[in-house]
Amino acid sequence: MKIVNASKRLEHVNYAVRGPVLDAANRLADKGEKILYLNIGNPAPFGFHSPDYLFDTISRNLFGSDAYSDSKGLIEAREAIANYARSKGIYRFNTSHVFTGNGVSQLIVTTMQALLNHGDEMLVPMPDYPLWTAAVNLCGATPVHYRCDEQADWNPDIDDIRRKITPYTRGIVIINPNNPTGAVYSKEILEQIVQLAREKDLIIFSDEIYDRLCMDGIQHISIASLCDDVLCVTFNGLSKSHMMAGFRIGWAVVSGRTEYAKEYLRGINLMASMRLCSNVPGQSVISA
Repeated sequence: MKIVNASKRLEHVNYAVRGPVLDAANRLADKGEKILYLNIGNPAPFGFHSPDYLFDTISRNLFGSDAYSDSKGLIEAREAIANYARSKGIYRFNTSHVFTGNGVSQLIVTTMQALLNHGDEMLVPMPDYPLWTAAVNLCGATPVHYRCDEQADWNPDIDDIRRKITPYTRGIVIINPNNPTGAVYSKEILEQIVQLAREKDLIIFSDEIYDRLCMDGIQHISIASLCDDVLCVTFNGLSKSHMMAGFRIGWAVVSGRTEYAKEYLRGINLMASMRLCSNVPGQSVISA
């Protein structure tokens, strides 16, 4: 039998938080070394567990969760997500623009696959959560990393972003609050990013999974609340805020000038349909 090789599409795909570094840590653990696993935001191993009422909600709904849901998600879950988005100041969308996923991770890959072609470019922060770079590479597109400056409290370098925009740039990724730096972007920084997206006709992809873990009185601002004339995809979920990482509960809200993105929305819906639906027991707690 001939050697079976992996797809060439994976040549530039890396996911360090679950790759060689973790393998090396596991080898040390096997030798008796004490390893503190901080590679992923996984609260439960450190004694931080989901609230009891969420377990109760899943238990109550479990026997009604044995059928597929709509590919976008349960309507009551999507309505709850829509209400949360509106509470953050995001208004230019409707529930048909809300997609549930098996965690934000799945939706990152879904939204990239639905958009990108070979030769396209996507602006990604540096440092980044490595799935963003991997998801862009998986599409055959090129991640172009813009600098987040440690000397400026890890804020995005707006001039660096501007220099790296080309005719092939499709969008810009922001992670706010940022993983791994912990930076929370000010309204002024976000408005500058919005203005660049507006000028260059870019889609904004905003990973906001840590939005409810801001401390010291810092208020999180969702970038989509600042630009109803720019297409934004906002990602969130319950893995961090409600310590439900293992339940895989995430969502994406597409807002802004969605009338110009009908084909893109159709593509996201197609990708969502191919996995049939996200896990239904998990969806049941979104509206709890």
